[in-house]
Amino acid sequence: MSNDSCGLPLDTDALGLTCIYGLVFTVGLPCNLLSLWGLYHLGRSGSGGCQLVYILNLLLSDLLQLLTLPLWILYLQDAHRWRYGQLACELVGYVFYVNVYASVMFLCLIALDRCLAIVFPLSSRRVRTVRVAAVSGLAVWTLTFLFCLFGLLPSVFDSERLLCLEHYPVSPRYAHFKITTVALGFLLPCAILGYTSAHIWVTLRHSPSLSAHERRKIVGILVVITVNFIAVFGPYHLVGGYRFVSLLQADEPCTLERSIFLLYRLCYGLTSLNTMLDPLFYIFLCADARLELRRSLPCSGRGQNAGKVTAGSSRAHPDAHEQSGQNHVSVA
Repeated sequence: MSNDSCGLPLDTDALGLTCIYGLVFTVGLPCNLLSLWGLYHLGRSGSGGCQLVYILNLLLSDLLQLLTLPLWILYLQDAHRWRYGQLACELVGYVFYVNVYASVMFLCLIALDRCLAIVFPLSSRRVRTVRVAAVSGLAVWTLTFLFCLFGLLPSVFDSERLLCLEHYPVSPRYAHFKITTVALGFLLPCAILGYTSAHIWVTLRHSPSLSAHERRKIVGILVVITVNFIAVFGPYHLVGGYRFVSLLQADEPCTLERSIFLLYRLCYGLTSLNTMLDPLFYIFLCADARLELRRSLPCSGRGQNAGKVTAGSSRAHPDAHEQSGQNHVSVA
């Protein structure tokens, strides 16, 4: 079970990645579907505002990746042999990259939206609209698709060894593409996240008008975004950055590939964990997520009663408070 070019032990990552993908698929799929269903009904009630658009796009991106995980598990169990054809490999590989960098961009938009809502609650109203959010979402999808398409052409499939989305050793063109993704798809968004988070924390410390409930929501959203960047996307991009920069300078690239293979592959698998964390945004967006979800589910016998109890609270989402007065600082 080794690669013909570098003698890589391709079976060493099968157990770890299979466990990660199996857990993510089992937990992430129902959580994302429930969150999407709840957000759909929240949007129909007129609540959520522009951040609802960003979170919906984020969850849709996660759902695309979740649906590809069974194929990756089969690929791993077959000793890194992709038996479903070149087109399927390119589509699945494309979905992986698009999910990673679309997720990063939407997380940045959520953080930027929170910063504008808290630091500039009045002057930002003109740009914090559903229409602007929809245009921003469309721009993110378009740029991400084009960027990933450029990097993955001409193909991510090795027809001789049946490898999918793997290159050993990588070509200089692919290495440059990956270094660019680290710079533009991770380091730059990290800088944006750090800038917005610093402004939010300063404002929270000097804003007595915010209620304890609003503060908890803000902190919860920032924690989810930060964990996604540091624990989920961080290892993959930092290890990957080291790998591809070193490969461009290495005299014996296969030696480096063998030494870093397992670590890089496990970090690669960790990126799928964001599909388990992103549904938490629904909890921080909805005033009472549990009762709101029960109200929206037709199979819940107590849904109608719960709906009567929570209808007022869902309509009274903090986004509406932005319109209620000039002196109140809204964070919705």
